[in-house]
Amino acid sequence: MYLYVKAVHVFAVVLLIGGILLLAMTLRNTHPRIDERSRRFVEGVLRWDTIVTTPALAVVWLAGFTMAFGAGWDTSIWLLLKTIPAVFLTGLHTVEADMLRRALRGGVELPALVRHAPAATLIAVAAIAWLAVGKPF
Repeated sequence: MYLYVKAVHVFAVVLLIGGILLLAMTLRNTHPRIDERSRRFVEGVLRWDTIVTTPALAVVWLAGFTMAFGAGWDTSIWLLLKTIPAVFLTGLHTVEADMLRRALRGGVELPALVRHAPAATLIAVAAIAWLAVGKPF
C-alpha cells in the first residue's frame, strides 16, 4: 500500500510544482498590465489552478501525512525539516493565486518574493527532494 500512496504523492507533487511555476511565470510575464489576450490566458491559468493545482496540493499533504504516519516517520527530524519548505510552497501558491486574481481586477505591485518565486520554488523543491530521498537526519 505504501508504494501506491508514494506514487500518488509523487504524481501530485509534479502537478503542484508545475502549477506553482505556471502561476509564477504568468505573474512575471503579464505584469503590470493585462491586455485582453493576456486576460484570457490568465483566466485559463486560474481555472487550471482551481481544477488541478489546488486539489494536487491537498493530495500532496494527505498522501504525505499518510506515508509519514504509516511508516512511523512522524517524529523524524528530516521530515520535520521537510515541512518548512513544504509550508513555504503552500503559502507561495496561495499568494501567487491571490495576486493573479487581483491583477485581473487591476494593477498590482509584485513583491520581491513573487518576482523571485520561480527560483524560490526550485530551491524549496530541491531541499524537499534532498531531505525526502537522503533522509540525512
